[in-house]
Amino acid sequence: MNDFLVSIVVPCYNEAENIAPLLTRIESCLHEYRYEVILVNDGSRDGTQLEIELAYSGNPSVRYISFSRNFGHQAALKAGIDHAKGDCIVTIDADLQKPPEAIPEMIDLWQKGNDIVTAVCKNEGQSSLFKRLSSTGYYSILSWLADHEVVPNGADFRLFDRKVADIIREIQTQNLYLRGIFSWIGYKQAVTYYREEKRILGETKYGIWKMINLASNGITSFSVKPLRFALSVGLFFAGLAFGYGVYAITIVFLGLTVPGWASLVASIVFLSGIQLMVLGVIGEYIGKMYMELKQRPIYLIAKTNITLPSDSQRKGSYSLNPEERRPIIT
Repeated sequence: MNDFLVSIVVPCYNEAENIAPLLTRIESCLHEYRYEVILVNDGSRDGTQLEIELAYSGNPSVRYISFSRNFGHQAALKAGIDHAKGDCIVTIDADLQKPPEAIPEMIDLWQKGNDIVTAVCKNEGQSSLFKRLSSTGYYSILSWLADHEVVPNGADFRLFDRKVADIIREIQTQNLYLRGIFSWIGYKQAVTYYREEKRILGETKYGIWKMINLASNGITSFSVKPLRFALSVGLFFAGLAFGYGVYAITIVFLGLTVPGWASLVASIVFLSGIQLMVLGVIGEYIGKMYMELKQRPIYLIAKTNITLPSDSQRKGSYSLNPEERRPIIT
């Protein structure tokens, strides 16, 4: 038995069918380690909370956090990291598509001196061509925009050291994008590979719109380059408009004007579209600033079996004390 503690953080949203199989697989591959499993119920509407409490009653290594409502996958990961006690922390989804059997190899890489170990899916040919191309293009654009390299195809299946977790705890932002944060942090990083399994139980919680929202959040959370791009587009078309104005005045004096409402309408529609695009980019950043200025907690804890820190140490979230039934800042 190793003398260090491994914390496994698992966000759960309507994953009642997967709780027991997941814990069984974690136990089978981590029985040689001291570990704890932190199950974060992200406002599930099925029997996830019941399954979590049943698991806790039969396994003292299981800890849980239950949100007052659905706050999102990134907030659930943040809550688990905030309350993990391990010398290293592993984040993994509850859908069993990412194999817990990869964790021992990640621990081995951590013991060799790597502070962050990211697991990358290597199922060539199993995903659609569109998904592969869009994923490759997105991570290339994100790395360029963020001015630091982001691990391609690196989802939220990773292991990281306690000192990295301490940094994550200090980050209090409404627009969480942990994949980018881990790349931004730096430290010594390594990559390991796994083969993604097909989901057997339950349904995927990440539809196309959630993926688009996550991608947009990743781009706008780590760079102001989209704003600079919007400025460049505006200056470019302002230059074109000035040149066209000079041309229009010239042909008026030369008597070469001809009726042409179609070209006029096309120009107006095109330039209006550019203006709306630029305003949309600016609005995205203003909206993020507005949400950050509210300084609301990232998540609300309704129920937990974890001993929460003292009031002097609480920061960034709220919990409901089951005895006093009043909100407590954490």
